[in-house]
Amino acid sequence: MSDTLDIPVLRGDLVTLRQHTEADAEGVRERAVDPEAVRYTTVPLDYTREMAVEYVTKFTAPSPDQVWWAIEVDGRYAGTIDLRRMDVEAGAGSLGFATHQDFRGRGVMTEAVSLVLDHAFGTLGWQTVRWEAHGGNWGSLKSVWRAGFPVPVFVPDLLVERGKLVDGWISTLHADAPREPVCDWDELRATLPVSG
Repeated sequence: MSDTLDIPVLRGDLVTLRQHTEADAEGVRERAVDPEAVRYTTVPLDYTREMAVEYVTKFTAPSPDQVWWAIEVDGRYAGTIDLRRMDVEAGAGSLGFATHQDFRGRGVMTEAVSLVLDHAFGTLGWQTVRWEAHGGNWGSLKSVWRAGFPVPVFVPDLLVERGKLVDGWISTLHADAPREPVCDWDELRATLPVSG
């Protein structure tokens, strides 16, 4: 796995996915200190502007194992989305993302997820993409549900966050699967466990 994953510019109707720049640092900091981000991600509790600058200039740089895109809407930083390659023969990886609070509920992440899945299955030739989230992170689930991910499995103690085990959801999408919701959203919300 020595080939560095490129960070191509991906464009949709609403979003542009591109490499992070230092100009994104303040948006990253704002997203990182948002209560929902703190609740559902591993972002440090004392997140500073300096951490954001390091994140956009070093952490999100091209690497052999992951590709990170800044999500841009109307010239503004709207979030981050990434693919992390798994060391398996068939080509697989995991999907992660976080939306800036000013852009939630506008279809931004739905389109970003679709663009990244097209890249994973098309350009990279992956056969499988996995998604995980805290149980109860309905915003994250809705983005992958719209992209055709199967109903997630609830797993107690799935995630490790800030030194604690956290209940979570996990789902895997295959390259040949339909890219549309597999069930009714309200039914999914009514039946899916959020904690053990």
